[in-house]
Amino acid sequence: MAITRDELEDLVKHGLVSDIFKMERAYYLLIAIGEHASTVNDPQYGNFGELFGTFQEALQTEAVLAAARLYDRTSSKYPTRCILGVLDFLEKNRDQLPPIREIYNLELALRALDFRNKDIELASTNEPEFALALVNHFRAIANDSKTLNVGNALKTLRDKNIAHNERASGISGPTWGGLRQLIDNAKSLVGVLGWAYFSTAYVINGEYLLTSDAQSPSRALGRLVSRLSNQGTKKPGT
Repeated sequence: MAITRDELEDLVKHGLVSDIFKMERAYYLLIAIGEHASTVNDPQYGNFGELFGTFQEALQTEAVLAAARLYDRTSSKYPTRCILGVLDFLEKNRDQLPPIREIYNLELALRALDFRNKDIELASTNEPEFALALVNHFRAIANDSKTLNVGNALKTLRDKNIAHNERASGISGPTWGGLRQLIDNAKSLVGVLGWAYFSTAYVINGEYLLTSDAQSPSRALGRLVSRLSNQGTKKPGT
């Protein structure tokens, strides 16, 4: 009996998609705060530096935790909605997956990710073998040395400095560039799964569509700071 589409979509939508969104929302808000630092720190506009500094600390924690959840290791005792968990699920249930719906858009997405032609052809000829090829492709990315180095630094930062307050020194997390690459890898997987099994467009022409939604709070912050600076420069009684 085929597994329900909802079962697979739960892993992706409430796991990968959710954490990508949380990481990007925090990331773009941090960028916006940095861009407006001179205004929020200026006494004539109210001197809100301490307030936004507190926001920055919380957002950095949110970004690290969201990215780390995506790259958690799997556990049979405590199953999580992480990338490796999704890949394990696909491999285990490859003979029972829902039929592929959007073959044309799926093939476009696979070519953009440099999938081999013979693996792309499996999407329309042998769906269980395609699922296995998909798993192998993204598992290789997750196990790449560069990805592992960034992921290990991220996990160390989370476990020793955020989730726990260990008496350890010299701990440095990954760069923002490294975190962005981890998120981009997760976006690619979500984009392929969306076309393959949910008829959902997450990625079109290389653009992850939910990124714009994640940027919405940072755009709102820009409007808020603009109003703040306008109010701060008004003369009394005007």
